[in-house]
Amino acid sequence: MIPHNLIISGFLSYRDPVEIDFTGFDLACIAGANGAGKSSILDAITWALFGQARQRGDAIINAQSDTAEVVLVFEYEGNLYRVLRAKPRNKTGILEFHIAQKHQPAPEAAESGPREWKPLTERAGRKTQKRIEETLRLDYETFINAAFFLQGKADQFTQQRPGDRKRILASILGLEIWETYRQRAVQRRKDVESEIRAADIRLSEIAAELSEAPQRQKRLDELTAELERLEQARKSQAQMLENIRRVAASLDEQRKLIAALTRQLETDRERVNELELRLESRQMERKKHAQILARQTEILEAYEALQRARAELARWDESASQFREHEQKRQGPLTRLEAARARLLQEVETLRARESAISEQRADLRDLQSQIENARAKITGLQSEIEKRKTLEAQLAEASEDFANARAENPRLKAEMEELKARIDQLSETEGAACPLCEQPLAPDDRLALIAALEIQGKAMGNKYRANKSLLEQSKSLVNDLKSQIERLKPLDDELLALQNELGQVKAQKEHLEARIDDWEREGEPRLAEVVRALEEETFASETRAELNAIDAELQAIGYDAAAHDAVRRAAADTTAEDDYRALESAQAALEPLDAEIDSIQ
Repeated sequence: MIPHNLIISGFLSYRDPVEIDFTGFDLACIAGANGAGKSSILDAITWALFGQARQRGDAIINAQSDTAEVVLVFEYEGNLYRVLRAKPRNKTGILEFHIAQKHQPAPEAAESGPREWKPLTERAGRKTQKRIEETLRLDYETFINAAFFLQGKADQFTQQRPGDRKRILASILGLEIWETYRQRAVQRRKDVESEIRAADIRLSEIAAELSEAPQRQKRLDELTAELERLEQARKSQAQMLENIRRVAASLDEQRKLIAALTRQLETDRERVNELELRLESRQMERKKHAQILARQTEILEAYEALQRARAELARWDESASQFREHEQKRQGPLTRLEAARARLLQEVETLRARESAISEQRADLRDLQSQIENARAKITGLQSEIEKRKTLEAQLAEASEDFANARAENPRLKAEMEELKARIDQLSETEGAACPLCEQPLAPDDRLALIAALEIQGKAMGNKYRANKSLLEQSKSLVNDLKSQIERLKPLDDELLALQNELGQVKAQKEHLEARIDDWEREGEPRLAEVVRALEEETFASETRAELNAIDAELQAIGYDAAAHDAVRRAAADTTAEDDYRALESAQAALEPLDAEIDSIQ
């Protein structure tokens, strides 16, 4: 392998791209200060070819770069190859392998010109690496023991185990190709032996077939005779087949005729359906015209009345010109009257909306009354519970006092009982003991009497002590129970206050609704009845009505009746009679052709 060109970028100590051309020298010495990048050049070659260097992973990337990239162009066995290996930070590495196209000049002549590269890169990086090693017939371990010595490891090969040295030497000398040749020879021998066995089997089969030649000839004669017989039968069957085909052709013609007749029948059915629909439509149309003709007298009378109304309207219009001034005077009060009517209608609408709201408020008032009663019942219950809590608190105070008294008395009783016991023991053990009061010697009878008196006193104290102890246990349980009950009842004050506040708010809402309902019953409801009555009886705007009546009286005095004019105008504007007349004419004109068409269809 002869290196031609090396490009390093972002690799170890090389941050910026650096290109090294090896074609200008045969022997080189790399010199420089520590850290200048001498070893990095050699590491770049091994990393490009085998993906291994002094550092691994992202450690090979220069601290100020995001990607380490090395491109190595080398000549091997007359071919020019290029390897590109790159490692982006925190990403998977990239490996590409190319060979220069064969039609290019020799490597020595093509150094300065552009090259065309044929990719040898596989789908996976591991397969591409394997192809590089197969091309070089070297792996990394063989390379660093044969062609390239790592820094400080020049004697690495001599330190290998004998088996490893043998394997490395075999790789260096290319002895593994002989193993490949051996395997190919073994496989070739197996293939030839298989072919020989197949040929022997075939020869045996041929010999067996040759030994059966007379039988086969006899069988051939039999088959020939059978063939002739079958040929005669075939001809007979062919004649029958031809007859069947002619019959089948005739049947096909019959089927086509039946299909044509079927299509004609469907067409006729569709035509009949179409005619039935058309007949039904024409009959309905005739019925409609007949209904119009049945109203002929009514329609003609209505049409004549329309003509008279239009003639009368023309007369009223001719005479109305002289009354325009009065008509204009009439528009003012009429507009005011309609405005008053509109105001009253608006007021009715407002009052009815208020009436509807009052109805809802009456229902709300019933709900509020129910809420008040429920709240009062709850408050009564809470007040009862609170009184119960006060009773419990008094019981707790009494029980606590009993507990404190018993707890304070028992230590004193115990000390006094111990003192009495000591005195009794002293009196019982000592003859001629002194009186505890006068300190005079006691007679035996007096000593025994004193001991008995002291024992009675001690027994009374013991009973009191045990009674106090029992009381302490009972009081402790009672106190805990009372405290638990009181603690459970403590939130009732807040709940009672909340209910009282809620009751106050509900009462305020109820009073507010009652005030609104009372205001409606006192003012709104009478006003609604008054306005409705005025609209129904047409008693509103009396002054405007008086003014309008005066103008109408003037118009009647001069022979003009505005109401009659308006009635005639409305009658003349109604086009129903004219439309009916036009429909009657159309029915009269269409009836005879319709009858003829219906007869033709039927």
